[in-house]
Formats: sequence, structure tokens, C-alpha cells
Amino acid sequence: MRTHRLLWFAVILTLATLAPPAGGQAPEGDVFALLRAIDETAGRQAWPGFRLSDWPIAVFDGMQTLLLRHPSPPRGFKPLPGRPGIFACAGRYPAIAGNSTVEIEGVRTATVIATPGSARESTLLAYVEELFHVFWLRRHTNFRPNEMARYAYPVKDPGNLRRKLAEDEALARALETEDASHAAAWAAAALQVRHERNALLTADDRAFETGLEMMEGTANYVARVVVGLKSAETASRLRAQRPADQLRWRYYDSGAAICLLLDRLQSDWKARIDDKPEHTTLALLEAAVTRAGARRADFSAIEMVRFENGAATAIAELSARQTQLREELQRRAGPRVVVEIASGEEPFRVTRFDPINLLVLDAGEVVHPRYITLSNAAGTVEVTNPAYTRGSFGGIVALTRPAGRQPLGEGIRSMTIVGLRGEPKVDRREGQLRVEAEGVRIALKNADVRTEGDTLRISVAGGEAGRRK
Repeated sequence: MRTHRLLWFAVILTLATLAPPAGGQAPEGDVFALLRAIDETAGRQAWPGFRLSDWPIAVFDGMQTLLLRHPSPPRGFKPLPGRPGIFACAGRYPAIAGNSTVEIEGVRTATVIATPGSARESTLLAYVEELFHVFWLRRHTNFRPNEMARYAYPVKDPGNLRRKLAEDEALARALETEDASHAAAWAAAALQVRHERNALLTADDRAFETGLEMMEGTANYVARVVVGLKSAETASRLRAQRPADQLRWRYYDSGAAICLLLDRLQSDWKARIDDKPEHTTLALLEAAVTRAGARRADFSAIEMVRFENGAATAIAELSARQTQLREELQRRAGPRVVVEIASGEEPFRVTRFDPINLLVLDAGEVVHPRYITLSNAAGTVEVTNPAYTRGSFGGIVALTRPAGRQPLGEGIRSMTIVGLRGEPKVDRREGQLRVEAEGVRIALKNADVRTEGDTLRISVAGGEAGRRK
């Protein structure tokens, strides 16, 4: 039964990657031969040299992990009978945390979560997108978004956000029109607003936007082309009302939109990108618009007011959400643990965290509802929330305070852990202070600990190991 389920999942996932021609029928015969044929043709239609079948992928279906096209499957994976090159293991392989790419046995591998409740279209898009990432990262190393810069990005700057809303609307209008000159005119409008926004941003902010558009925008473009989504779908996504802090997804869509416009205005743009990886899609679009000589389109005064109001509303909503969450964490009942680094000592470095499902508060504090690991010369602090559900801040949650300007990139000065369901166990072993509770593991040298009501407060300093007070 399990083997049948895995095979059926593989059939549904890969077969749907390329829809048959309008009015056509999928040919009968060996279904895996059909899948191979689809893999070999679908990606190439979206990007020269890209074939889905060339790259390894690991898929967790809720019960088992399926590993395809991997040259050296790790221990625990067994061949699927009668299907060369396909391996399976029970449960979720630990390296698979979501739709991403990871190193498995030294090989960059796409990973996809495709449990029975996953939306079909989202699964198909993730399948192509993550495989394209593996392909892209072999060729293009110039533009890697600095995730740490994301958390210092000015998400509550009204001037930047209202212009971003205008920029996305201009891109949407460029995608929707069937007239090439009108498309160029609205693309020119988007580029003008981008220039205005760039004057408000730091070099790190601009590099982060470019990195996302080059890495995630291209991958989303390829996935949408392969799956068969129309340009109107990207236009709708550009107009979607997003919280002010949902910055990342805006550049997935603007990056994909730029690629779609280049298909119309600069047909050889992919070859140019591959030939000179320092090119950006934005720069190629700007050159194409200039060459077209289109007169820039303009928004009306009423439309500009609408963008301003939209930005103000989103920023107010984010501020209210930040305040409400921080107050709730301060009030949350039950034991809590506070770990602090003494002034002048080496801060903790973030060695593992969920980069997506967190919330940055004012003054650089960050709420981590899923997992985070900190480390320095004194030891490690590891927090995992067994009760985590997406979109929730319930269960065991960590609040970090930064050591520098960036919320995470310059180290962590303190962490507060709330939501513990029982008193943590505290002892000293081999010169280390050790604290353990469900979802919490702390091992630190040179640390003092004291109890203040429901709070266990740990102070880490230099010198000889502290004595328990």
C-alpha cells in the first residue's frame, strides 16, 4: 500500500508538471517513460538547458521521503523495487524542513513538502521552482540575497512602501495589456518608481531586492511557465494585499513579472543572462524599454492617494500586530528562561533558524515561533517548538534582542524563552551549566543561573565558570 501511494504521488507530481496541449490526450504506456519525457522537455521550454530530470529532489508526502535522481542516497533510503534511481525512507528525512534546497550527502538537492493536504498547484510550482534553484545555483553565483539584510529592511517606511505599491501596479498593467507599446510604457513607469525608491534605500537594501529578483524571481517565472500559469496570474499576485513585513514575496512576484515582460520586449534575454551573469533582469528590462522609445505612463492623482493610503494602513496594521504580540509574550503564563550575554562579551551567533516564519519587532527584537539555535565560545542555546503551526505564535517561542544594528546578522545579546509547559531541569556536568525542558536544550560554560519567580535567568560572562547561586 505504501509503495502504491509513493508511485501514485510521483505520477501525479511529475505528470502534472506539463499540461498536455489544448485538446490533447496524454499518451498511454509506461508511465515512468512518460514522466521522463515530460521532465526532459518541460524545463527546456522555460530556460535553455534546464531539464527537470537532470537534478535530484527529495519529496516528503506525509509518511515517507522519496528521493529521485540522487547519486549517493544516505543511509536509511532503500531502492524502490522496479524503479531504478528512486529511493524511499520512512518518515521525513531530517534535512527536509520545507520547500527549499539542501546539501544531502554533499549534493545540492531540491526538497518539497507535499503532504495530502497540500494544494496541487502550489506543490507543482514548488517542484519546478526548487529544481530550477539547483540548476541556477550551479551557473549563477553573483546574486545571493543576504537574508540578514531582510530583517533590517525599512518595512515601515511609508515613502518606500507606497512607491512599491505603485511599482507593482505598473508591472501588473504592463503584463495585462496586449499592446507592446503600452507594455513598454507601464514598464517604464515601474522603472521610474524603482529609481525613486532606490534613493530611499541603503546599498544593502537594494542588493537584497536585486538578489531576490534574480534568484527567486527567475525561479518563480520558470515554475509558472512550466505549470502553465498565465501572465494575468502574476498580475493578480502583484496586486495582492500583503502585510507590510511580507517583503520577500513581493520580489518573487516583481522578479517573475520582469522576466515575463522581457519575453515580450527582449526575446534573447535568457541567453544574455547566461552569457554574462553580472547582468540583472532589471537592467535588461531598462535597456529594452529605452530601445522601444515608449513614452512613460503615469498614474492619476487619485491613484497616488490610494497607494499612500494603502501603505499607511499596512504599516499601522503591522505596528499594532507587533505591539500586541510583544505584550502577549510578556504576559504569557508559566515558566520562562532568559539567557543574557554580559556587556563586552562575545554575543551569540545565530546558527540555525526559520527565516520565514518569524516576526521582527521594533528595536530589532525578533520573535521565533518555530526553532532557533544560538552558539558562541560558551556553548549553545537550542529552542524548538513541538506545537508549532504555521501562522501561530503559540507554544514555545523565543524572543531575541540584537547585539548590533541588524536584528540577527550582528549577533544576539539576549534571548527570552516563553511557553514552557513545565519547570526546566538545571544541573552542571563537565564544567557546563545544562538546562533542559521540552523544546529547550542549553549547554553553557562560564554561566551563572538564578531563579526570579517563574523566570530562570542565565548570565554568561568571561572568566572561570560561574557557580550556581
